[in-house]
Amino acid sequence: MAKRILIIDNDDLTESIKTLNDLARKKNILIECYPLQVGLPDGNEVVDNNGKIDFNLVLAKFHELYGNMRFHLMASDFKLNDDIIDGVEIIRRFNAIPNTIRTSKILYSSELEEIVQKYLDDYKSGNKNFQSSWISFKTLIKLNILDFAKREVIEESILNYLQKISEQEDDFIVDELLANSDLKFNPSLEIYNDLTFKEIADKISTTDPSSVKFKKKLIQLSISHFGYLENE
Repeated sequence: MAKRILIIDNDDLTESIKTLNDLARKKNILIECYPLQVGLPDGNEVVDNNGKIDFNLVLAKFHELYGNMRFHLMASDFKLNDDIIDGVEIIRRFNAIPNTIRTSKILYSSELEEIVQKYLDDYKSGNKNFQSSWISFKTLIKLNILDFAKREVIEESILNYLQKISEQEDDFIVDELLANSDLKFNPSLEIYNDLTFKEIADKISTTDPSSVKFKKKLIQLSISHFGYLENE
């Protein structure tokens, strides 16, 4: 099964995706790359009349392009040519939607050292007090990202981390549910009664407490079914 990568940037990603595919072939890794261009100059359909990123438009574009698709890894550029929404904010908001809530994430920038230095300088120069400076660092920590990488090596970083991301049983269950997203289970299943397969997939993706019972029930029914076939 190919591992799916979502890449968010305000610049064209054609060359980056080509590099990723070339590296993946050399490492014998099956990947599928999905770009999402956000902000000027190349993601201009998600900016408002003032040239600022409108996250509602970002989300609408994402769902228009990729629907219910889930991803194994998401990488976002830090600087998106916007003074309000940056890569940190993008990841924070994508952490709240079912498609990517459990996706491993990487932040990257061609100005990595300058960004970190600015955090430090703002505190040392008095532009920010300790609490404000600490909040900036803590936000990065709480995002639970795999790495904050240099843009120059982001393709290698993505492939290196992708090799460490193992398939989970939830991936297969969710993919199968989404393949038939409008269907519903027989009411006798009881758990998640009246929900569509897509709604159930969202529950599993967000680690809803009932999802464990649901998966156990699926296993029980499968074993029961195959036992019946064997006796036949």
